[in-house]
Parts: sequence; structure tokens; C-alpha cells
Amino acid sequence: MVTSSQRTALLEKYRYINVEHYQWWDCVYSDFKEDMKAVGVDVHRIYFSGFYSQGDGACFAGKLDNALVYLDHHHKDQYPMIRKLLEAGGGVYASCDHWGRYYHENCTQFWVDADTLTGVIEQPTEFHEAIVEQWQELLVREMDSFETDVTEQWRTCMQELYCKLEAEYDHLTSDDVVWGTITANELDTDAEDFDEAA
Repeated sequence: MVTSSQRTALLEKYRYINVEHYQWWDCVYSDFKEDMKAVGVDVHRIYFSGFYSQGDGACFAGKLDNALVYLDHHHKDQYPMIRKLLEAGGGVYASCDHWGRYYHENCTQFWVDADTLTGVIEQPTEFHEAIVEQWQELLVREMDSFETDVTEQWRTCMQELYCKLEAEYDHLTSDDVVWGTITANELDTDAEDFDEAA
């Protein structure tokens, strides 16, 4: 029978057993990538450090994989010219990558670009040219706003990822989970090594 003080000592001895010997973050990474894919973003790499030092955080390298899905998720009734561009067969491009020595959302660089409406829509007459040029001017303004939105939204996702990693780490190092690992691996037989008086 393990006493209370022996249990406490064992918990401290094996506190990090669930986070030292394997990549404990794999499930969080996998879920995050799937969630981002579902809203049109392909995450190729995740960067992370934590949890108790300056500069700790999480960020990712990724790109816009499906602009229409992304718009439908984040901007249901916005960006009519971007939608027109996509419907006409043009492309909208966004990507980000890690930059700098730390791994948080502000250590990222973003690139956002798009094809032109004048390049993808036929303009058989001067009238058509004038209309498409007006649309193109609107598209340029929309793209400026879209770049700001993408940057803010993706950085928010990076903050949320860090919170999920922290929650998983706290869970795996909690008393109940650590004790479960101790008993599952019969490490509680070490209890006799701890002096009751200590």
C-alpha cells in the first residue's frame, strides 16, 4: 500500500514521464492541421517552444489551399471581387513562414497575392474593358483588406494552437494522469525507496 507521502514523492519523481520520452504534441499537431485543412489552409510545419520562457509560443508555415472554402468559412458575405476572380478561374494566394529566433505568432512573415481580373476575364469591347478595370480597382482594395484579415486570423490560430499545447502538457503532467502512468507501468513498486519520515 502506497502512503500519501510516498505517492507525492513518486509523483514528483515521475512528473514529466509522459512528456519526456515521446513527441507528446503529435495529436495536437495532427488535430490542428486537420482543422486548418477543413477551412482551406494547408499547414506544412509547426514551430513551438514552451512554456515558461520569454519568446515561447507556436507558429506555423503554411499556405492557402482552397481560397473559396476559406472565404466561406471566415467571410461568408464579403469580398465579392475576390469571389469573382475565383469564379473566373483566377487564383488567390496566401502563405506564411516562421521568421526570427522565437516561435510565437509575431515571428512570422506573410505573403498575399492574387491574379488580376483583367488577366482572366475576356474583354471583347471597350465597354467590357472599362467594367473589368473598375472591378480590378475594387479587387486591389479587397486584397489589401484580405491580407490584413489573413494575417490576424492565422496569428489568432497560432495563439489558439499554443493554448491547446499548453493544455495538453498540463493534462499529461497532472497528478491523475502521471499516477495512472506510474501504476500502469508498475513504477509504484519504487514507493519503498522513499522514507516515510522524509
